[in-house]
Amino acid sequence: MLRAAMALRKFHVSDTPPPVNGDAILQRRQAKALIGGSIAMRRLHGTPSEIGGTFILDPIFRAADLDTLRAAVDPADARPLVVEIGFQLGEFAVAFCQANPGVRYVGFEVRKKYCQEADALAVKNAIENATFCLVDAREMLREVLAPGTLDQLLVFFPDPWWKPRHIKKRLLTADFVAEAARALRPGGRLLLKTDVPGYADWAQGVMADDPHFDVARLAHPGAELPPTLRERRCHFHGYPTFAVQATRKPT
Repeated sequence: MLRAAMALRKFHVSDTPPPVNGDAILQRRQAKALIGGSIAMRRLHGTPSEIGGTFILDPIFRAADLDTLRAAVDPADARPLVVEIGFQLGEFAVAFCQANPGVRYVGFEVRKKYCQEADALAVKNAIENATFCLVDAREMLREVLAPGTLDQLLVFFPDPWWKPRHIKKRLLTADFVAEAARALRPGGRLLLKTDVPGYADWAQGVMADDPHFDVARLAHPGAELPPTLRERRCHFHGYPTFAVQATRKPT
C-alpha cells in the first residue's frame, strides 16, 4: 500500500557533511553506508545465501557467479549494457527486457526475496537477457565494470533515508555519481526516479556538482520507459513522480 507520507514528507539534509580525515576514515564511512557491510567484510565473516534461480547470481560468495557477472558486463560484447540498482519485484526489469531483447540488463538487489520474485517472473515471461545479482551494487560496480562501458544506470525510487543519522546510507552520493561517471560511456545516462520532491531536488544538486555530467529534470517523468510498480501506484493515487537525468559528457 502506498503511503502518502513518503510522497509529501520533508526531510533534513545536513548543511555540513561528516568530517573526513584521510582515506581510512573515508573507507570506513563508505563501508557503513553499504547494505550488509563491505564486500570484503562479508566474504570474510558473512554466510552464503544459498539462493538459487535461473538468472540469480551471488557474486559475493560464489566465485563462479562472479565470473558469470564479469562475462555479462564484458566490454567485448557489443550489445548495450543497462544496470538497474534496486529492481525489487522485477516488474520493470521484465518489461524492459521484453521491449529491448538486444540489450544486456543487469540488476542489483540486496533482498533475497526480491531476487527470487524477479527470477520467477523472468522465467514465466521467457526472458533471456537479464541477470539478477544479490549484492549491494556500490562496491560491485567498481569491481566488475570497466570504465566507459555502461550505457544506462537506472535508480528508481531509492530509499530517501529520512533521519539525519541515516543520510550516509543514501545511494545518490558524490562518490556514487563519480563512480557512474567512470563507468558510463560518453552520452550514457544516470537516471533517477523518485516520488519525493525534496529528494529529487537534493539528488539533482549532487549530480550537478559532478563536472562530468549535464543534468536536467525531465519534463516527462516516465522517461519513455515501462513504469515501475511504484510509479503505477503513485499515478493511481494521484501523486507526482520526478525523473532526473545526468548525461555523461564526452570528456
